[in-house]
Amino acid sequence: MSYSDAEIDDLIIKLLNGTIEEEEKLNLEKWISTSETNKKIVENFQNKEWVTAELGKIYKFDKEAGWKSIHQALEAKDKIKVIKLQWRRIAVAASLLLCIGIGSLILFRKSPPVQVVEIPQVIDDAEPGRTGAILTLSDGKKIVLDNSKNGQLSNQNNTMVSKTNGGLVYNAGKNAATVYNTMTTPKSRQYSLQLADGTKVWLNAFSSITFPTVFSSNTRDVKLTGEAYFEVAKDKKKPFRVFVNDIKINVLGTHFNVNAYGDEDNIKTSLLEGSILINQKNQAVLLKPGQQAQSKKSGAIIVKNNVNLDEVMGWKNGVFYFENASLKVVLDQLSRWYDVDVVLEKGVDNRKFEGEIERSLNLSQVLKILEKNKVHFKLEGKVLRVMP
Repeated sequence: MSYSDAEIDDLIIKLLNGTIEEEEKLNLEKWISTSETNKKIVENFQNKEWVTAELGKIYKFDKEAGWKSIHQALEAKDKIKVIKLQWRRIAVAASLLLCIGIGSLILFRKSPPVQVVEIPQVIDDAEPGRTGAILTLSDGKKIVLDNSKNGQLSNQNNTMVSKTNGGLVYNAGKNAATVYNTMTTPKSRQYSLQLADGTKVWLNAFSSITFPTVFSSNTRDVKLTGEAYFEVAKDKKKPFRVFVNDIKINVLGTHFNVNAYGDEDNIKTSLLEGSILINQKNQAVLLKPGQQAQSKKSGAIIVKNNVNLDEVMGWKNGVFYFENASLKVVLDQLSRWYDVDVVLEKGVDNRKFEGEIERSLNLSQVLKILEKNKVHFKLEGKVLRVMP
């Protein structure tokens, strides 16, 4: 079967923007298999360096434009008809040029007339995080809570697990047997749950908590990585304990926040209400409301008085709250909430940041605010470059 130049152009474009049908894909694969030249053509168009070089021959544009922008523009609702050029392969490159976001494109025939196509500029951006998590049951089954409907999700040994608009709720029936579940939030996700004893937990992005479906022993033990805020149900007969690496936090009934991300120097436990006892190796510290324990990897525990609880609880209250925050602290929070990888260029000073920013903003809006502190950013797909 033979294919016209225009048909092949259309198939290649559909392959690049992910709209190609199965039958069309088979036809394109047959065409590719007929010669090494055809195979090389398609490989070239899947190589961003080759594409940018070819487009530069047609029109001067920003070669640093993100590959993500190409896919975004190809998915736009308004279809733009590409005029066949003197070299038919450059016609496909011209269609890709629309995705770079130069604002306009002149397409030449072998002879006049000339057509000018106006298009909106496509800019890399990242939406803010949202509610979502993955629940791993005792049998290894995983439930993506982002997509699950409200109602009962599971019944494990007479403990019912239900999803509500407010999060996940565990209700233990009579003679319920204890098994363990784990809730995990990837980057750009947060979630909340109510344990079987009534304790409420809010899990920040890029965190996990492992807990029993019912507390049947003399203690209520959970294991945490990342960050979480706890409102512990009171039960003097069953102390609530949070385990973070070699640190044990003993609770009777209280409100507190634990920041235990693996890339942080210290594990920070901040007390809002009640009292907690922190044990690490051979050291024990009793915290009062307004205090923060900073547990170092060496085993030392430093207590900070009159901690700014607005800053500590910013993530739960929907804001980035910075008080004399280092650039690292700011970038770590952006990375987790917007799911981006941060690259720090040479020459960037370790500036301090003050202020409050809504976490509901897109990343580009947040970066615009932060740039007032004489630091610059460039987002390339999921890579955030920080420049002086």
